[in-house]
Amino acid sequence: MINKISVMVADIDGTLCLKGQNLMPKTREAIQRLHREGVLFGPASGRPFDHRTLKRAEEWGLGFDFDLAIGMNGGELYDAKTDSVEKLHMLKRKDIYDILSFLEGMDLNAIVYVNGYDEIYALRMDDFMRDSINRNHSHVEIGGKEVLSRYDTGKIEVHVNGAYKEQFLNAVNANASDHWTITKTFEIADHITYEFQDPRVNKGLALRMFSERHHIPLSEFIAFGDMENDIGLLKEAGWGVCLINGAEETKAVAQAVTEYSVFEDGVGNYLFDHWFNK
Repeated sequence: MINKISVMVADIDGTLCLKGQNLMPKTREAIQRLHREGVLFGPASGRPFDHRTLKRAEEWGLGFDFDLAIGMNGGELYDAKTDSVEKLHMLKRKDIYDILSFLEGMDLNAIVYVNGYDEIYALRMDDFMRDSINRNHSHVEIGGKEVLSRYDTGKIEVHVNGAYKEQFLNAVNANASDHWTITKTFEIADHITYEFQDPRVNKGLALRMFSERHHIPLSEFIAFGDMENDIGLLKEAGWGVCLINGAEETKAVAQAVTEYSVFEDGVGNYLFDHWFNK
């Protein structure tokens, strides 16, 4: 464990809480205690950054606003001090078109976020898109690759039926490019989410930018994550912690793995056991 914590950054779904759920008691208490002691706090998500991200602090009952927030797997950095959002290394329209071209004909949905959750382009309407409309009041436009490649974007989010995983990965490998990289961000038996982004983008990139901007050494950052898109975050932070329910690839790069899962208040228990009560 590091000797000093100045900044705590954590992934949301599968790390701080279950998808769409609130923080568990110990996790909330630990974050509040760190913040009272002067530690900056913010989420690091694969989701696009918008006002909904900032509203999470209130929904979670933290009693303070986020000091920073990382969105789009590191493609967006929000800094509360300047109240500004910086977008980093977006996918170019031609790359979006090319990716969607070699995925054509497969049983999948591809999603491009044009303006946070307010404006979304997708290949088809499905339960995920209907949920976004109901929950986020999103405007969703359905169209082909010509529609989805109208603008540069932070990422292409692709939802693949588990039965077609091998077919999808074969197509990806056959069309490998220096212009994009792919990361798996979610997987259950019949649903896998992959995300295409510029190769320079990862959550660690945004973390490093925040560190340099505020002259806070990365050695004083603690980060929590669970999936492959958290690897950059955990590698850059002075102390990177993977949830025990996380991916094996992510555990392999972490300095520590929690004893408790996200279902068991993993982040809160880890901070009390290894920091407050060390």
